[in-house]
Amino acid sequence: MNRNLSEGVKVKELEEKLADYLGRKYAICVPNGSSAVLLAMMGIGIKPGDEVIIPDFTFIATGHAPKLLGAEVILADVMEERPLIDVSKVLDLITPKTKAVIPVHLNGRRADTKRLKEELKGLGIYVIDDSCQATASGVPGDFAGCDADISCHSFAVTKIMTTAQGGFVTTDSDELYSRMKKIKMQGMDNIFESDRYLLAGFNLKYTDILASIGLVQFKKIEQKVSKSRKNYQLYADMLSEEKQIHFIPTKKDEVIFSPDILCDNSQKIRSYLEKKDVQVRPAGACLHKADYFIKRQNCPNAEYFEKHLLYMPGGPDQPRENIIKTIQYLQEAEV
Repeated sequence: MNRNLSEGVKVKELEEKLADYLGRKYAICVPNGSSAVLLAMMGIGIKPGDEVIIPDFTFIATGHAPKLLGAEVILADVMEERPLIDVSKVLDLITPKTKAVIPVHLNGRRADTKRLKEELKGLGIYVIDDSCQATASGVPGDFAGCDADISCHSFAVTKIMTTAQGGFVTTDSDELYSRMKKIKMQGMDNIFESDRYLLAGFNLKYTDILASIGLVQFKKIEQKVSKSRKNYQLYADMLSEEKQIHFIPTKKDEVIFSPDILCDNSQKIRSYLEKKDVQVRPAGACLHKADYFIKRQNCPNAEYFEKHLLYMPGGPDQPRENIIKTIQYLQEAEV
């Protein structure tokens, strides 16, 4: 009888389902998305003196993982039309110290990992996708994260599949899988019985309790993807004539999990909605505002998205009437 509370057969079952769904050879569950990025960085051997390139516009956890391992975090601007890392700007930042690039698939929109890998071919630089905001964005055989050496995902409450907290990494590499599997178990092959220590590791185990929730949530992915598509399209259709509101170009198979808009005056829009008891979320600050990261190029596109982007109510569990009411308030707003 399975009586595991910590990591056991339920975690293994969830890992196998996730790997199969995303078309990857391996998946490894961890406590959260931040630790997924940390495990990926440890897996490729990030150390002091290395440089890791990330976008200036992303959640700061992307940069903290390599920084905590002693690497220098180098910031690249995003594209003008979409808040995703600009491959041409990344190439300008490559040095002999560059060990990895972390493209971020932001809110379901996919960075151009394929092009990045092609441009970096033969340079010995890893491409590690931060897919924490894009699990299930894409189509079978071509989901966000499937082109990277390692892809990192999250089960946090705002994600398409949640266990309140949790995350996982995926890879097709036997070598990286074996190394990361040991690292998350304190560097051992067997946490219960080991006669030797293979490498420095940590406790990044998941639990069978959370995995059991995950197995139920897993069955709801397609339903939530469908609802997310409909909710975003509702905003796009009903606000298409509003001159002060704009939409980020979105590709056919991308799934936008939190409807986002660009506002000519985001502060006034946000203030107006909050007076109507509608909670909206602004974009986070650009990462160059953390003085422990390195900015070697100007990032005007990242700064534009920080100033103008707002996230609206509209996750897959948001009632349609709430979305309609929010859209009506946006149509009424005078800015």
